[in-house]
Amino acid sequence: MATDSNYTPARSPASDDVDLDYAEDQDEDDRPGPSRRRAGAKGGGKGQNGAAGGGKGEDGRQAWEGMYKRSWDVVQEDEGGGLQAAVDSLIARGRRKRALMSEAPLRRSIIRHMFIILDLSDSMRDKDFRPNRFELTLQYLRSYVVEWFDQNPLGQVGIILMRDRLSEVLVPMGGNPQEILATLADKRKLEPSGEPSLQNGLVMARGGMSHLPSTSSLEALVIFSSISTSDPDGPTSIHQVLTDLVQARLRTTIISFSGEIKICRQICERTGGRFGVAIDEEHLRELLWETIPPPAQTLAPSATMGVRNALAAGGRAGGRPGGAGRPPPAGDLMVMGFPVRLPQGGETLCACHGLLKKGGYLCPRCGSKLCDVPTDCEVCGLMVVSSPHLARSFWFLFPVANYAILPLEIASDPSHELAPTCFGCDRDFPDLSDIGINLGVASQAEGVSPTGRYRCVKCANDFCGDCDLYIHDTLHTCPGCSQ
Repeated sequence: MATDSNYTPARSPASDDVDLDYAEDQDEDDRPGPSRRRAGAKGGGKGQNGAAGGGKGEDGRQAWEGMYKRSWDVVQEDEGGGLQAAVDSLIARGRRKRALMSEAPLRRSIIRHMFIILDLSDSMRDKDFRPNRFELTLQYLRSYVVEWFDQNPLGQVGIILMRDRLSEVLVPMGGNPQEILATLADKRKLEPSGEPSLQNGLVMARGGMSHLPSTSSLEALVIFSSISTSDPDGPTSIHQVLTDLVQARLRTTIISFSGEIKICRQICERTGGRFGVAIDEEHLRELLWETIPPPAQTLAPSATMGVRNALAAGGRAGGRPGGAGRPPPAGDLMVMGFPVRLPQGGETLCACHGLLKKGGYLCPRCGSKLCDVPTDCEVCGLMVVSSPHLARSFWFLFPVANYAILPLEIASDPSHELAPTCFGCDRDFPDLSDIGINLGVASQAEGVSPTGRYRCVKCANDFCGDCDLYIHDTLHTCPGCSQ
């Protein structure tokens, strides 16, 4: 029986309206341009430009296909075409940050143990941080490890990964930065996948530090990318884990990519750490570098209550022996040994790795060969350090005081004799005749010396801005006071 190819079944008027609306909606969803209904509501209708353009730019591509531009990161030049304004803003930022920090001496631990808990979930592939979160984090971690061991030579670092709702130890706790850098360079072991479990990562970090003495500072740095955590079901919840972290005095700092999470904020506040959300690449680096200086030690909850009770009773908190207050806690002695360095001769077997290597160090207690220091002897357990490492670990206990800005009024006074060059780098200071009064006042308000001079309050020597940053951020010793 022959059928008509144009035959259409009979429909009711109501069904016709429904089908037409459905077809129109389907066309709008499939088309990448703006919605027809939105254009029709504004009175545009089915214009030719609206139907054919589809929200494309001048080059024929969609708006979301355009190149990623960061116009706010372009360095602004001054009127003379130089970059002195950008350099001055950098100096001012560093000086303002140091001014906010207290110069009062605080008790800090020179022996630090830290686990870096890295989130390797699928969210690390997001490209809101260029090139993506994963690549940027690895790049910053390599520099962070080098700087951390340079400022804390007696500390040890380990790395824990969180992915597929599990946690695994990538690098065990150790004091050799070269091993950590070699592991971070192998990206095959660091493929992001699945969802993270913050509870498993914190439990593994606490278990890895349970055998450490109370004299060391226990810390955990969590780099969290996901907006949620997928924790296991069971009798132990993440709130119980938080209580265990507080009892173990494990200071936890969390840096988030996505936003603030309530449980992350609670963990940081109760353990004495910091919580921050990275806004851009530079802010992420600042949040990481803030954890390099050792944190100040805090009193245990029992000691804090004892101080409060003494103050409430009218006594002195932490008073002298025999007074009404409680005496300050006594320092603990730690056993350390200075090794003997071996010459670069033949290869011998080391006790730490069981490999044949040239050179090395001998443990002063048992005579075992060690590859590098500082480390703990694998045979006798002695902490083996060198004298330069021990001396460099005390810089944060006696920080260099902030240099004073030398105003233009004092520098232009003939009664004050000024050095023509910087005491640190021997570079000539700018001529006072080339400095304007208005520019000097504006720069001084921002934290930059209008004369380009920064004077040490102890030795009264003048330094330039570059030496000021280098002394306070890297050298940690005033050259004038050392002489």
